[in-house]
Amino acid sequence: MLKSLFKRKGGAGSDEARARLTLELVEIEEIAEALFKRMEARLEELKAIEARLDEKAGGLESLLSRAASIGFAQSDAVNARRREVVALSRKGLKIDEIAGVFDMTRGEVELILNLGVK
Repeated sequence: MLKSLFKRKGGAGSDEARARLTLELVEIEEIAEALFKRMEARLEELKAIEARLDEKAGGLESLLSRAASIGFAQSDAVNARRREVVALSRKGLKIDEIAGVFDMTRGEVELILNLGVK
């Protein structure tokens, strides 16, 4: 396209070619500017999304750490209770007596004794 515009020799043809090229260049610059503006807007949106994700990830890490500490505390309490049930059984207490001490059902005590302490 550009070659055909410049093949014409003479003042009028050359001026026309320059005018067309100038118009094309202006149009290309306008399109490029519009594209850059859209890209900048999208980039800002992505940065905002990234910030929200970072915030949520931090909150999730905090929750997971709290859940883990709560889980360990509950696990320790359950294991201690199991050890006490087994200890009372070894001392000779009957299943119903152990159930009464810990306010458990007979089945729970039997299950603990059958599973043993982990």
